[in-house]
Amino acid sequence: MRIVHVIQSASQIYGAERCVLDETVALTRRGHHVEVLLCHETRLGDDQDRLERELRALGIATTRVEATSQLNPQLVAAWYSTLKRLRPDVVHSHSIKTDVLSVAVCRFLGLPLVVEVHGYLRPDDLRIRLYEQLDRLSLRLAAAVLTLSSDYRSEVIASGVASSKTHLLPSGIDTSHLRAQVGQRDLRRELCREGEVVVGMVARLSPEKGHAQFLTAMAGLKRLGLPVRGVLYGEGPLAEELQARIDAEQLNVTLAGYVREIADAYRSLDVLTSCSHNEGLPLNLMEAMALGVPVVAMATGGCREIVQHEVTGVLVPAGNLSAFTAALASLVQDRERRLAFARAAVEVAETRFSLDAWVHGAEAVYEAVCQRTGRG
Repeated sequence: MRIVHVIQSASQIYGAERCVLDETVALTRRGHHVEVLLCHETRLGDDQDRLERELRALGIATTRVEATSQLNPQLVAAWYSTLKRLRPDVVHSHSIKTDVLSVAVCRFLGLPLVVEVHGYLRPDDLRIRLYEQLDRLSLRLAAAVLTLSSDYRSEVIASGVASSKTHLLPSGIDTSHLRAQVGQRDLRRELCREGEVVVGMVARLSPEKGHAQFLTAMAGLKRLGLPVRGVLYGEGPLAEELQARIDAEQLNVTLAGYVREIADAYRSLDVLTSCSHNEGLPLNLMEAMALGVPVVAMATGGCREIVQHEVTGVLVPAGNLSAFTAALASLVQDRERRLAFARAAVEVAETRFSLDAWVHGAEAVYEAVCQRTGRG
């Protein structure tokens, strides 16, 4: 089967981008012809498109369509001509802009469009909120919609998408490949002092991820006098604001920036935290657990479907900072409990977060939508 995954170009690799990397490689191994069509933002120079570089390093063919930040007739025309030339059996979209671009083009070309919903930011920015609303409308015209969590499936159906077109298909991870990457860089030695218990986040530095709540919890741990180091891996628009607060409150927190050695970033932590205001199915929790890192997470979205409370980590009510801080403090002071969670996390990741299961589920969806349109 010829499959084209479409997504916006990216200077950072987070959830949606990591899904594209893992999914395209897994589908290629299954014998499919897979390419990635990138809506390449002109603001990104050739050397800044990290997603394209990593795809090519993995042997995945890529094609670019140059784009400004706005949708315009020239972009739609270029998208149309590119998909017409690639002639896929199915198009699989991963980002709001490519969802909206692809839905009309695919209908005109008679191509089945599968949209994978990775989540919405729900920002204060009116322009982005309008884009997100437009995306929800475009989902109604897709051949199929994949959702990563039960919460997102319910949300998609509530927005007007027929339940028969929605499929709950949690992301999978290549646990063997992830573990093989451990040991490239000793980030714990680089960033932390001996004897510190290291807690942190691996997430884009943007408002919906809740880094401000993490810093509030770190301030609480500081008042308790616990030997804790916080590390925030990632880049994003909040970097300067977070650093200013860290400096003003003299918090023992390091902004480590984007780290390509993602497995070593997880392994540098004793506890991974998630304070997100909303989540689909966060890959960072799945990857951390696969590497034996316990989790303390606010119970938003798919976090509830990943973390087994008091088995692989701790879930606290969303937005409850006192409970979050208390859970962290308890785990920081109990090494044996952390190790027990870590052992259970590895076992759960191996059995529940299978990339093979995702591939089989995706193939079934592809075959069904192709049969309905007489393709494949």
